[in-house]
Amino acid sequence: MKIAISGKGGVGKTTLAATLAYLFARDGYRVTAIDCDADINLPSALGVKEKPKPLSELHEIIEKRVVGPMGTYKLNPKVDDVFEEYSVYNEDGVRVLVLGTIEKGGEGCFCPENAFLRAILRHAIFKREDVLILDMEAGIEHLGRGTARGVDLLIAVVEPGTRAVETLERIEKLGRDIGIERIAVVVNKFIESERARELISGIKYPILGVIHYDQCFVRADLENVPPYTVCDLKPFEEIKRRIEEFVQ
Repeated sequence: MKIAISGKGGVGKTTLAATLAYLFARDGYRVTAIDCDADINLPSALGVKEKPKPLSELHEIIEKRVVGPMGTYKLNPKVDDVFEEYSVYNEDGVRVLVLGTIEKGGEGCFCPENAFLRAILRHAIFKREDVLILDMEAGIEHLGRGTARGVDLLIAVVEPGTRAVETLERIEKLGRDIGIERIAVVVNKFIESERARELISGIKYPILGVIHYDQCFVRADLENVPPYTVCDLKPFEEIKRRIEEFVQ
């Protein structure tokens, strides 16, 4: 399974990505989690103390492997050795990589790095029991660049608010444009109210689960520990179960 997790900033993408990675690994899957967000948080959410080196900083390797004659991009650069060398494992056996970002203001196009990541993604999955989880950057620009191309499921994380729900329409369009057939939703930070229920009822995509607002997530952040070590796993376990049913 290749799963991309998308949504607006601050909705809880990383919490969901880290907890799903833990649950799949706990149940015997070989899990690779890739942080595609410029604001690198997934490694710490998985209990990795020393962050892996971002792939986007491997300038010489990217230039050598991706950029061909006359500035063209190689479609299938060699990445297997890079994949192993620049990944780390947490104590639960989850393999973690970081895409990284580039500085703003004239640093050039991000296309070579994205071409490199796409090659990494092709290399990541080759056995039935493998799971790849992509913690996408905030917003939906990455879908326009095609970074999430070829995933089995795009999960949009939303809060029960009007603006967040409206984002689903743009996610659907860009997802379809790059060939993503399955889109589902996780509602996070839910606080019971009639208006919140009304907003959720208007979502036309399959809802994998609803995660209620809980101070345990704030506690995990303050203590810099994985959220799955201090929060109730039951809603996440249900989401994982539904993902398995949805992708099969």
